[in-house]
Amino acid sequence: MCEVWETGFESSVLCESILILKMVFLAGIDEAGRGCVIGPLVVAMAGFEDKMVPSLIEAGVKDSKMLSPGKRLALASNIRKISNVVEVRRISANRIDKLRKDGVSLNEIEAMLIGSILSKHCHGTFYVDSVDRNCNRFKSIILEYAPGFKGELIVRNHLDESNPLVSAASIIAKVERDRAVERILRKAELPKCSGYPGDFRTIRVVEQLLNSECGKGFIRMSWNTVHRISRRLNQEKLSKFI
Repeated sequence: MCEVWETGFESSVLCESILILKMVFLAGIDEAGRGCVIGPLVVAMAGFEDKMVPSLIEAGVKDSKMLSPGKRLALASNIRKISNVVEVRRISANRIDKLRKDGVSLNEIEAMLIGSILSKHCHGTFYVDSVDRNCNRFKSIILEYAPGFKGELIVRNHLDESNPLVSAASIIAKVERDRAVERILRKAELPKCSGYPGDFRTIRVVEQLLNSECGKGFIRMSWNTVHRISRRLNQEKLSKFI
């Protein structure tokens, strides 16, 4: 099994990359952390020989959101064992903010990451869970960032729920995303949280990160949730002087 790790646009290779040539395979691609306010957006690809698809189904792969953290970890380990290739792309909160400031949408950012994976593969069929209701539009954006890609690209909504290949990718992406958030919180000496704005623990952590100059680099400052929290904190500081 070939396992490749990259940090998206920062181009830092985290482990040895093994190039697989002339291999036709089936692959799923999905993301994790799209709506989070803390940490990176992660995109993962999991590729398999077609004969291994039944093994994925037997293992019980499904959309990562439907699985417990423990089950995701166990399945991620199994997926890596039976896959031919696993690739992960990450883009930091700080980099997301910079791109959005330049007018790049979140959909296009995700398309960039997916395209960077596809551009390394000339063969095979790739299934992508579309974040755009207009699947053809999202497919076109992805292909703009996938020079040299000659495989078949299938982009559909809700594939993370219906396609075991995409479900496998969603599990890998979610596990790596959770690990990234854990590392951030451990470094900042803050309690665990999901990183999603609907989690009250996340809101408390964002408050603490906003009060720390180095912590701001871990937050997606362009998110409306962060704007609201920041305004409230500023108002509370001002009220102390009134």
